[in-house]
Amino acid sequence: MYHSFYHYISIEIMRIRLSIGWLLCFIIGSTVTARATHIVGGEVTYKCLGGNNYAITLVIYEDCLTGLPEAIAEDNPAYISIFDDNNTLVKFDSIWLFKRERVPANFSNSCINNPPPTCLLKATFTKTYNLPNASTGYTIVYQRCCRNGGVRNLANPADIGATYYCTIPSASEAACNNSAVFKNFPPQIICIDNPLVYDHSAIDPDGDSLSYEFCQDYQGGSGNDVKPQPTPPPFVPVTYIGGFSATDPMGGYPQIQIDPKTGIITGTPNLEGRYSVAVCCHEWRNGVMINTVTREFQFVVTNCSKAVVADIPQLSTEYNTYIVDCKGYTVTFVTIAKVAFLTTGILAMRRTEVILPQPLNLPILIQIREFMM
Repeated sequence: MYHSFYHYISIEIMRIRLSIGWLLCFIIGSTVTARATHIVGGEVTYKCLGGNNYAITLVIYEDCLTGLPEAIAEDNPAYISIFDDNNTLVKFDSIWLFKRERVPANFSNSCINNPPPTCLLKATFTKTYNLPNASTGYTIVYQRCCRNGGVRNLANPADIGATYYCTIPSASEAACNNSAVFKNFPPQIICIDNPLVYDHSAIDPDGDSLSYEFCQDYQGGSGNDVKPQPTPPPFVPVTYIGGFSATDPMGGYPQIQIDPKTGIITGTPNLEGRYSVAVCCHEWRNGVMINTVTREFQFVVTNCSKAVVADIPQLSTEYNTYIVDCKGYTVTFVTIAKVAFLTTGILAMRRTEVILPQPLNLPILIQIREFMM
């Protein structure tokens, strides 16, 4: 009897241990998942302080709308690696959070009456390192997993992380160089079928010439190692899907593009979704490229209801182009304005006249293009 009772107690203890084991596995698995989906983008820059001292700044953008607070907290501290150009590890270190601030939406459009909710945090990490003059320069690397699972233009986004990096050129190329710094926060609200004009340019403290392009995203970390010790280049590129690519990351009609001289992004997005976009800013001195600063960010295209829509018959095969054939100097347009309140309906019909300059040679082509600020 005593033996049976002891055997029963032993079985129950084993069951409790097994239950605790499964619970720990569940908690650990949940923690990994929580870490995986709050990183939206990032960039690495630096400032030369003299005496071979460089202030390294890492910025990561965190989703505080759907990301868990504990996942965001685990970004601190950040791990960085510094390599020479032979890919030899010079320094592996932790950088503690300097500042975390909420990024304003900076969205103002009187024609849009339902801008989507946003919550974006900018986490800044900075630390000074002494990096002796090296004949080959240095590469600073940060890696973190994982991206939002809903990213439309990448394969398996929830299982791959990101690599953010920049380079410090050798003293022979550019002694005590300062990296370029992007001027504006990345956009948070992009409305489908509305022309996008966004200034993604940077400033360079040294006055170097700058050029811009859409460029490759890179993987960094994985679901099994969400916060790794950063590894040296060459980095593993992401795989683009759905017809997208590094140079065409989100489509559009007209296609979303970046001016290589000004850094202005223009185009009209025509597909809803979340898109990972990398912008490379190249620094040039005496005709030689000495550094590249990359900002990666997820552009979210959403359906924004228009408060007023001009309904003009489209008589051209060219998108957003309207043609009126006339034989006089006065052209009359009739537009139907649609307004969205509780329901969408016709508010009014408006007749507009355009007086053409005289004299002129007829026939002529008048193009009216819709544009929403």
